[in-house]
Amino acid sequence: MTTPTDKKKKPAFVLVPGASQNPAHYAYLLHLLQSAGYGAFTGLLPSIGAQGPVTASDDADYVRERLLLPLLDVGNQDVILISHSYSGMPASAAARGLGPADRQAQGKTTAVLGQIFIATILPRGGDGLSVIDNFGGQLPPHMYMDKEQNLLKCDDPTPPLFADVEPTLAAAAVQTSLSQGLTSFASACPEASWNTDAFRDRAAYVYTLKDRAVPYEAQVAMVQATGVQWISREVDCGHSAQLARPEELRDVILGLAGLWE
Repeated sequence: MTTPTDKKKKPAFVLVPGASQNPAHYAYLLHLLQSAGYGAFTGLLPSIGAQGPVTASDDADYVRERLLLPLLDVGNQDVILISHSYSGMPASAAARGLGPADRQAQGKTTAVLGQIFIATILPRGGDGLSVIDNFGGQLPPHMYMDKEQNLLKCDDPTPPLFADVEPTLAAAAVQTSLSQGLTSFASACPEASWNTDAFRDRAAYVYTLKDRAVPYEAQVAMVQATGVQWISREVDCGHSAQLARPEELRDVILGLAGLWE
């Protein structure tokens, strides 16, 4: 007879917020995932609201050292990594060497089982190019540089980020949408892991079809440019699916998790 203790423990989700966003913007989504029996872990990227020289690599190091490795090595817990928008870059870099094949070769029993990218940017990294370089040297039209404060600013985050979010909720999210540190977009991107053998068939891209911040066409172009075979899903909403369509996004995430557990 199989007892509850014989069953393999469910993986935990590690969610990395996008640029300018904070863990509270993902709280309901994380609640929904926890209600389905999955642990959830998140944190605030060092570059969010940072006027100092916080680089893209600093963000990647934080995700690896403070979010992933504690769960893998201290909690003895498998992980599924979720990233959104800008965070796809540091999150994927943080997962290098942590895929199932990598960890097994190291004699480890836990691993990052898969990566879910929600409307993210996908620089390959390791080539000295920054996020801005990968955008062709130009920022998205809703952002501009404040070089004196070393910040990337957006005068009104609602249209690009929260256009289809319920107005009261959107207004509350705007209150704590902090400017992104400029250095994180201007420094070299660390090398990604979505193109490594360890994550073959373990990387999924979730397209947001009505996105004004990272338009759907740009998402498709980025995915195609990788030359990698992705698992693809879509949500018919704007950039912040976690606020506009949280239940639908939960179902997408749980379906993907089921492929890798």
